[in-house]
Amino acid sequence: MFTVMKIAEMALAPFNMVLFLVLLALLALWLRRWRLGRRLLGAALALVLIIWLPPWTVWFLAPLENRFPAPDPLPDHVDGVVVLGGAIDPMLSVERGQPNLNGAAERVLAMAELARRFPDAKIVFSGGSGSISRQDIKEAPVVRAVMASLGIGGPRIVYEEQSRNTWENAVFSRAVAFPNAGETWLLVTSALHMPRSVGAFRAAGWRVVPYPVDYLTSPHDGDGWGGDFGTKAGALRTAMHEWGGLAYYHLRGWSENWYPAP
Repeated sequence: MFTVMKIAEMALAPFNMVLFLVLLALLALWLRRWRLGRRLLGAALALVLIIWLPPWTVWFLAPLENRFPAPDPLPDHVDGVVVLGGAIDPMLSVERGQPNLNGAAERVLAMAELARRFPDAKIVFSGGSGSISRQDIKEAPVVRAVMASLGIGGPRIVYEEQSRNTWENAVFSRAVAFPNAGETWLLVTSALHMPRSVGAFRAAGWRVVPYPVDYLTSPHDGDGWGGDFGTKAGALRTAMHEWGGLAYYHLRGWSENWYPAP
């Protein structure tokens, strides 16, 4: 199922769907199926307009990011912090011999900040490999090296490197963290990923305090109609991934609610 979902996500990516329709149209025209070719080109153009025109970040990304506000103030006492993977490109890190962070680098920065702010708290980083073909290259060892370079280490820092998705983040992190009833644990992940993450952790029997980072939208406004096509395609793909993931997790029993709330 992990492999099937990864392939489906790539196939349903908005830009890939446009490219697929254009290639089918060219094939139809090459075969002199003029009517079919024109219809496919029309469908591709319609899909381009659907991707390009609407303000997808305002409609679909902002609600996800605003669902769980950051705790203000932070709890006086924190027993532990769980940081979800997704901030590192492990393959490129191995190939280049140095850590390569992506757009979600705030997760790692928050890990370092909270580790120093709460020196007695246990820190769990959960990140294996989300790759279909290279399950042998994990994210956790790269983050371990980053933390060591910042002078953050010791037995209170635990690295979980078997998880491949958010549900496994919750299950495997709980297995290595051994949280006790009544303890306060912060959950660090990207703001738009927080609803699905909280739902998974709750279903796994672990109540956490959301600590969202890596925002993509402004609390006051967002993109309007039109704009950069590439940006809109990326926003729509991200929205499809998260909203589809919320529905899928609820159907699988990996979340008590399809749209978890505080």
